Amino acid sequence: MKPLTLYLRSRSVPAGLAVLLGCAVTLWALGLAVDNRDGRSLLVLLATVAAVVAIAPGLAGPDHDLDRVAGIAWSPRRAVHVVVAAAIVVGLLGATAQIGDPMSGMALIARNAAGLAGLVALGAVTLGAARATLLPILWAVLVMQVTPPMGAPPDRPVYKEMLTWLAQPIGSTPATVTAVILGVVGTLAYALFGSRR
Repeated sequence: MKPLTLYLRSRSVPAGLAVLLGCAVTLWALGLAVDNRDGRSLLVLLATVAAVVAIAPGLAGPDHDLDRVAGIAWSPRRAVHVVVAAAIVVGLLGATAQIGDPMSGMALIARNAAGLAGLVALGAVTLGAARATLLPILWAVLVMQVTPPMGAPPDRPVYKEMLTWLAQPIGSTPATVTAVILGVVGTLAYALFGSRR
């Protein structure tokens, strides 16, 4: 068996891809049923959270000790894993959101997926892959509780835009900077330290 195939199977990538496809199909089906602009934006946000959360189980192998003593460089592989997973989420959901009457722009999905992937990676480093989903889910729930309807003018002051980056419009520079920082820091931390046991 080829090393890449072994790696993908050990990281539950086929199951994760099935969940991502399910998120894309669900987003498409619900997009047909909902014609409210805020509702459609919320659907895209929830689908992005669900799709990114699906990559969490693949951030750790079945045997932590074996990963630690393996004679290969894990750091680049870990970084590529997070980046490719986020890119697949953006590609699938971005294409789905553009079918028919567009639900969201590709840039907004890319920003949110990058930030959420960073949160999942940080969750894997601090809490372990099994609980890595807690950070992005809690952040999304809190943001939905305190944020005005999507598409509303950006909140001021700047720290509010940074904390509610998930729900800010794509023109919000603080929201974009926050998502990029979360994505980069999370990916680097995961690349260097891997998943906690």
